[in-house]
Amino acid sequence: MTPAEQGSIVALVTHVRDVPAAQRERFATSLREQSIGGSMVLATCHRVEAYLVSSADGTSCAERLPANGRLLVGEAAIRHAITVAVGRDSVVVGEDQILHQLRASVERARRDESLHPILERLFALGLRAGRRARSWREGPARSLADVALLLIERRAGPVLGREVLIVGAGKMGRVAVRAAFAAGASVAVANRSPDKAIAISAESGSRIEAFDPGPAIDQFAALIVALGGPWAVGEGTVKSLVESSTVVVDLSVPAAVSISLSERLGPRLISADDLALAAVDGIVVNDRTIARLDALIDATTAEFLTWLEARGGRAAAAALTARAEQERHSELEVLWRRLPDLDADARDAIERMSEHLANRLLREPLERLGRDEDGRNERAMRELFGL
Repeated sequence: MTPAEQGSIVALVTHVRDVPAAQRERFATSLREQSIGGSMVLATCHRVEAYLVSSADGTSCAERLPANGRLLVGEAAIRHAITVAVGRDSVVVGEDQILHQLRASVERARRDESLHPILERLFALGLRAGRRARSWREGPARSLADVALLLIERRAGPVLGREVLIVGAGKMGRVAVRAAFAAGASVAVANRSPDKAIAISAESGSRIEAFDPGPAIDQFAALIVALGGPWAVGEGTVKSLVESSTVVVDLSVPAAVSISLSERLGPRLISADDLALAAVDGIVVNDRTIARLDALIDATTAEFLTWLEARGGRAAAAALTARAEQERHSELEVLWRRLPDLDADARDAIERMSEHLANRLLREPLERLGRDEDGRNERAMRELFGL
């Protein structure tokens, strides 16, 4: 088995299109509790994916996947990783968040010393392709928060001049504030930590609202919740919200809005999964950009596969050279035992001659490995020399 075969890249993929949020979260938990050596895990609002380098075909990893999860091996896994990096597989094609999340996941795996060198190279090329794809953007950057505003307006009408509350002051909360302002809303921000809400208010001109607003909640046409934990509010807020016409979008994964409140809100509650599955016409990417992204994915995939094949050839060359050196030294040791009275000069001459002879014999095989375009020479060398 060649290094390329031994180094098959495997992707375990769960996405909102196929796997519900609860099952994705259980999959993420299993990956955290039983980490796979040399792997990299990407967990976002709509996907949980694990990438690893397997010594087999990767099917032994399939048992980790929930129903309808996908097992991708080899070129399919490579192409998928690059497709994710350029944003071609995102709800909003080319959005920035996935690139930031992918970079953070790679850096985390690198810090944990769990990133296989082959994956290191794959994601270096993927991130480079992702940056290039974003450089082609025409117009302002769009995000999941823009999709949220579009769905809010479908249900509640235009938000222009109306009150919108953003609950959460993290990255997605900030993105939601910008999207709401761009839609012409009057924006308020609520957060567990008032300091962060104050910071966003100072930056954006939004006003500050209590994290648990109580009856004041009914003044808002819409809420966008973007939290890293539950939105814990009292019965006063819950009652007023349920009795109002306010549309609530929960961007949080896991969901921040409680199950009981979600059930009471009914169709006025839009989950992160609902956003991904909705048919949104207001955010489109033109055909020319799609074609450029697809060409970039093709080119980056081919570049990585070329590197991977060359890596196999370099590994075969190193193994062949090491085998030759091992055999040469073994034969010399036998000779020294047979001729214990050889002086130092004679030993040195024999040493140099044997090294020269080995190098001459290896020259042609090593040159062939260097010219190996399809892996045939590598396979032949490994078979002939038992590497």
